[in-house]
Amino acid sequence: MKRSHERHAVILAMVNEDQFVSIEAMAQACQTSTQTIRRDLAKLSEDGRILRYHGGARLPEVDRAPSYATRSASYVQEKTAAATLILDVISDGASLFLAGGSTLGCVARALLRRSGLTIVTNNLHAAMTFYDKEGFRVHLVEGWLRTASGSLVGNRTAESISMFSLDFSVISTRGITSDGWLLEYDQDLVQPVEAMIANSRTSVLVADSSKFGSTGIVRAGHLKDIDHFLTNERPSPEFEALLDKHGVRLHVPEAGRVPDVQK
Repeated sequence: MKRSHERHAVILAMVNEDQFVSIEAMAQACQTSTQTIRRDLAKLSEDGRILRYHGGARLPEVDRAPSYATRSASYVQEKTAAATLILDVISDGASLFLAGGSTLGCVARALLRRSGLTIVTNNLHAAMTFYDKEGFRVHLVEGWLRTASGSLVGNRTAESISMFSLDFSVISTRGITSDGWLLEYDQDLVQPVEAMIANSRTSVLVADSSKFGSTGIVRAGHLKDIDHFLTNERPSPEFEALLDKHGVRLHVPEAGRVPDVQK
């Protein structure tokens, strides 16, 4: 019988493909009982990853990934406040991976205040931010273009990333569950992030407070893999305890500190 995380992956894949999936179909696919599937659905529903119905489940509306333009225009102040904190972690002359997404587009603008950086990225928007910055060495990895995020993804992307060994990996996420899982909407986004973390000495997660709680369907890592967490406001005591449990250093803006990011 499949383990719980394996069943959850099967269930999420099924409801992502079909509008509605019956408990019986899930049980057959997972080779387990309907009682076990009901317990799985209870957990996934609690995390906000599915909506339960009598006899089955479907994805919530929130799990339809918004466009890059929509994400870039949302929570701008919060993203900027979190992104600016990267200057407390990344010093001049450092080397880093920078993953895709609108939050890390804000991080890219903040990093313009540094000098002598070596940056490996699959983020086209970030690469365009850096293109005329003197003293930066910017490597754009291979891959196919995921237009929804402006990111290069796929096996070739992960292989290209694995050629490097850098000081930092800087990533973001679509959501963080109550037990520390980092979530995304698309499996294609996972491999590059995993490769960045695996080939860096220090991992940095940048996510604004709207990401507390689960808003995704695919696991893309866990807080135990993260060294620094940068966000715009102090999270709940329960979440802080989770960070402490996994040895993650929390960074939040100082009181009265105004973000100062070069445009």
